[in-house]
Formats: sequence, structure tokens, C-alpha cells
Amino acid sequence: MEDSYEMYDVVIIGGGPCGLATGLALQERGIKYVIIEKEAIVNSIVNCPLDMRFYSTSDRLEIGNIPFLSQEARPSRAELLKYYRLVTERQDINIKCYQKVEHISQNNDSFIVHAMDRNGSNINYEAKMIVISTGNFDHPKRMGIKGEDTSKVMHYYKEGHPYYGQHVTVIGGKNSAIEAAIDLYRNGAKVSLVHRKETVYKGIKPSLLLDIRNFIEKDRINFYPNSSVEEITDTTVSINTPEGSVTIPNDYVFSLIGYQPDTKMLQIIGIQIDSSTLIPAFNPDTYETNIKNVFLAGVVTGGIMNKVYIEDGRFHGLKIAEAIKQRLI
Repeated sequence: MEDSYEMYDVVIIGGGPCGLATGLALQERGIKYVIIEKEAIVNSIVNCPLDMRFYSTSDRLEIGNIPFLSQEARPSRAELLKYYRLVTERQDINIKCYQKVEHISQNNDSFIVHAMDRNGSNINYEAKMIVISTGNFDHPKRMGIKGEDTSKVMHYYKEGHPYYGQHVTVIGGKNSAIEAAIDLYRNGAKVSLVHRKETVYKGIKPSLLLDIRNFIEKDRINFYPNSSVEEITDTTVSINTPEGSVTIPNDYVFSLIGYQPDTKMLQIIGIQIDSSTLIPAFNPDTYETNIKNVFLAGVVTGGIMNKVYIEDGRFHGLKIAEAIKQRLI
């Protein structure tokens, strides 16, 4: 099959909220663009727990000045997915889903983005400029231990029902890990929570604090502070604790220790990356990288200790679109 070929002013890689917002900003300025997304739109939200309610209020998750009204101040996963679907449809955002970018090459003054769809067909896009808005949710942090790659180890949590009566170990101490541990317990799982720090009571959502404290203090969830998992087998997990190594029964593991950006694509096209923080080089006024006509939007700008969320990243596209408009005049 011959490769298809399409040409644009801008190709946006990544169809999350920040990629969609960038597309809207370009669209408002009459700039021809396309968004390429390797899975579904806002796929990071798709992978959130089914019953999750976001900590941000609905107005802080809006894009393109399009109002988002939820039943409660903090929207549910289902409400947020519906909002981004409606925005995409009603604003006729030009997005191609289930196309994975394989590599990027240069052709004189333009870029060729080489993508592959779910059927294995190659689709090439030529553009004068590129915006990379890939996020980091697809790249979980690794522990580097034996057994980490087995099928019983998961990095995303959906719901607790399938784990009723099972021994489940949750690794991590931030909101996602605490929410998973609470939900698993409520669905009848036998839960152990392992965290490398002394406590999980600091820095989590206030709505989680009362439950997790109650469950830990009443031994409903077995908590291992100042500890780390050192090995995972088919039936057990070994934990390095201050009192020594402990081995507990285990059926499933949720390693929820965070995510980090995949910098391979950035480095291949020459974007400079700070080796300690993984923060790429970019101009904070335009979000253009050290490579001319290549821009970054959203979480990808935050590095390994990311502090960029939808609330902030949704505005990156406005600066990018203004810079691109001036360049195309």
C-alpha cells in the first residue's frame, strides 16, 4: 500500500487537553493544522479510575473559552470525557486518532511526521511547524526490581471490583495510590500499601485523608512506611522495611509511583534536555524549543518533577498560536 501524504501549517503531536487547546487556538487564527493522537482523545483521562472525581474545579479544565458545567464543582471522569468529546465535535477540531508517530524527519524548510495507523498503514504529514504535546502518562516510572515486568504488575488503576478477596499491594504515597488503596479495600480486597516515606498523610487531597488514616490506624490496610518493594513473584511480594525484609502473600500489584516524560522523540530531533530534570529547552514566552519551528505544550514542558497540569498547560497554545501566526505572516 502506498503511503498517504497530507500537508499543513502545523502538526500537533498529542491529543490531550493541551493539544486540543492548541488546535483551537490555531483554528481561531485561521492556521491550517492537524492533531495526531496515538490512542483516543484525552487518553490520559481515559486511563483514570472509572469513578474518579478531579480535584480541579470544572472552570479550570475548560479549553477554548468553551464553558464546562458539572453537577458538582469538581467534575467526574465521565463528565470531563464528555466535555472534551463535545468540544472536539462542536468546534470541528481536526484530530486523527489511533495514529502513532514513528519518527520525524526534515525536508528543507519543513518537517515530515511519519505516523502509522492501527492497521499498519503509513501516513505522512508535512508541516512548516510542529507542536509536541505528548504528556507523560504513558511512561510509568520503573522500580528496577525482579518481577516488575510480570502481567500481575499494573501502572494504571480503573476499579476495585475485580480484586475482591485478592491480596493486592499498592506502591506509592500520592493521590493516585491512596485513592486506589481506599477503593480496593472498599471492594473487598486485602490491601497492603508500601511507601518509601514515613507517612502518606501529607500532600494528599483532604477528601482522602480521613479515610486513609482511619483504615491504616485500624489495620484495615496494612501500611509499610519507609519501605520499598524488592522482589515480586507469582504469589508473593518481598518488602524491604526498617525492621528487615518481609514477604507477604500477593495476587496483584499496582505500582503507582508516578510517570515521566519520554524524551526520545525530543532528543532525536535535537531538542536539548536537562539530564537531571528532563526539562527540555524552550522559550517561556513562545514555547519554541532550541530547534526552530518546533514548539512544546503542556506536561511535556515539566520534566521529571512535573508541576504542569491541565489548568496551566491549556494556556500554552495561546502563546504558541500567536508566535506561529506572526511567523506565517
